[in-house]
Amino acid sequence: MKARLAGLFVLMVLVMQVVPAPYRIDMAGAGAGQSVDADPSVPEPVKAVLRRACMDCHSERTQLPWYGRVAPVSWMLARDVERGRGAMNLSNWGHEQPPMRMALAAIACEDVRSGRMPPPAYLMMHREARLTPRDIEALCKWSEELMASARLRRAR
Repeated sequence: MKARLAGLFVLMVLVMQVVPAPYRIDMAGAGAGQSVDADPSVPEPVKAVLRRACMDCHSERTQLPWYGRVAPVSWMLARDVERGRGAMNLSNWGHEQPPMRMALAAIACEDVRSGRMPPPAYLMMHREARLTPRDIEALCKWSEELMASARLRRAR
């Protein structure tokens, strides 16, 4: 009975590999010049945090692990990446207007301070994405600086 169930499970997993995925990760990407990495106004420590902890889901530079190519895990990862890019796509940073950049940076600060980002499920498999208090401070300081510079421009 156990062998039959195991065989059925293996067959199901094999069939899932050929079933069209409900989600796909599009790796087309924006131009490299539009990425947050290309923005000289973003401090290098912030860019380093974004690359390490955010860009897998929030950019066109997703790095898929080996299990990210095996259904149904691949479907779940693709769904998460699609949602992440929909919320904030750091590959399109150069296309965003300053008010949107400020809003995205403020939301990023709030999400890392609250522990909502990076998601705990992501951190289980990506220990390098864990944020230190210094990382969180760098992101939030950057967000505050964007807001302050906008207030200065408005005051002029």
